[in-house]
Amino acid sequence: MSRRATPGADLTSADYQALAEFRYQVRRFQHFSENAARAQGLEPQQHQILLSIRAMDEPGGPTVRMLAEHLLIQHHSAVGLIDRLAVRGLVERVRGEKDRRQVRVRISAEGEAKLQQLTDTHREELRRSGPLLVAALSRMLQRYPA
Repeated sequence: MSRRATPGADLTSADYQALAEFRYQVRRFQHFSENAARAQGLEPQQHQILLSIRAMDEPGGPTVRMLAEHLLIQHHSAVGLIDRLAVRGLVERVRGEKDRRQVRVRISAEGEAKLQQLTDTHREELRRSGPLLVAALSRMLQRYPA
């Protein structure tokens, strides 16, 4: 019978430092992203749902359920986000052709323009901060080889 090592017994200060640096770089980018969304008059989750709608590239648009699952939020929370975006004319709801109970969400032209501005801003920030994030991730992966 073999004895198992105590979990975490082999962790070093460098392991904790690598994890802390990685989390810091992720949080730093997230902070930038939240502020960029607010500068465009959006809440961060509204930006995230616009990005998800566009990225999912579903015929007719993704369903509310798909968006909730993708954002790891409750269905009713996704509905609330979509409601607020629809009032502002940034998204539209479309009933399914085969199943009229199914609701799909599409980005409007105005929503697409706002998302494009935010994406351009994020791309520029990633050009600046991306190397730091990649370096932090690399250090993490070197500390924990597969």
